[in-house]
Amino acid sequence: MTTPPPSDDVPNDPAPSPAWAPPDATAPSALPPAPAPAPSPPVPARPRPNRFAVIALVTGLLGLIPFAVGFVVAALVQTSRRDEKGKGLAIGGLAASLAWAAAVALALTLLLANLDGTSVRTDGKVTVTAIRPGECFSEFEETPTGLYVRRSSCTTPHQGEVGAEGELPDIPYPGEREMADRAWTVCRERTEFLKRSRYGSDLRLHVAPPDEDAWKDGRRVATCAMVYKGSGLLPAPLAQTTETRSQYSSELAPGDCIKKWSEYGGQPLIDCTKEHEFEVLAVYTMRGDKYPGDKGMEKRLDKGCLKFARKAWGERPPSDIGFTYMAPDESGWEAGGRLAFCLVQGRDGPLMRSVVPH
Repeated sequence: MTTPPPSDDVPNDPAPSPAWAPPDATAPSALPPAPAPAPSPPVPARPRPNRFAVIALVTGLLGLIPFAVGFVVAALVQTSRRDEKGKGLAIGGLAASLAWAAAVALALTLLLANLDGTSVRTDGKVTVTAIRPGECFSEFEETPTGLYVRRSSCTTPHQGEVGAEGELPDIPYPGEREMADRAWTVCRERTEFLKRSRYGSDLRLHVAPPDEDAWKDGRRVATCAMVYKGSGLLPAPLAQTTETRSQYSSELAPGDCIKKWSEYGGQPLIDCTKEHEFEVLAVYTMRGDKYPGDKGMEKRLDKGCLKFARKAWGERPPSDIGFTYMAPDESGWEAGGRLAFCLVQGRDGPLMRSVVPH
């Protein structure tokens, strides 16, 4: 048998097959594998803000005060129990609510003051017409627009006191000049009793009459302010620095004993067991539009007071007393005065007891 010649398509010296190696054999040139990365420690979750705290801040900024306060309380309770964020937000909401509340209170104060015919300045001073009789003040200031003061307690050192208010007659507005004159007359009468204070010689009267707008609105009251011009300040209410208790003439009643009658309306009342000039028998209102004249007034008063004397004692009053009366003169009548006062006095000197049945 003949052997065929070698083919050009078959290589004469094929490459040797790779040698077999067991599975756990490692190639000399191979690097060891990198170690597996260590697991990262868990990141703690951040506490979330409390939703009530967020709502409290929003409602506080919007001025919804009742809602904001409620949400603030809920937020503070929950943040403490749940370890949540938001206390700062809740406190911010509360602060905003307090700011709104202060603003509302200030606005209401200004509104009420304006409705009452008074005004409050930005420095906190008010018109003296905002102060009632018997109330005290400091830092008195007189300006072209009015009298301004700062409220003060009467139990601490202060500069002055509103001594009285005077109601003016219900007539058409008489003009600024006449209004000022009428107000001064009324205030002098109403505060004359304060001159008996041991500080009386250093007290100066300042009057705030109603302006035309107030008059048209029915506010016809003059405010009478007593300002101390002596050294230092007043230590107590003026009524506590007088020797006798004072009463406006219009407030007198039967049985009141008067140490000495004052022409200016404020009467010094005293215990009836102490020496006094008069005791009040009666106070009544006279009628009529036209002043009856001096003699006509005397006749009317004689008749009126005699009626009250007979009612008290019949036809035989005590023999040691006499009778007199006080009533408005013509100028007082034209200003609207109508009160008549029937008074008892001693025939032989001051009274030392009460003589009027009451």
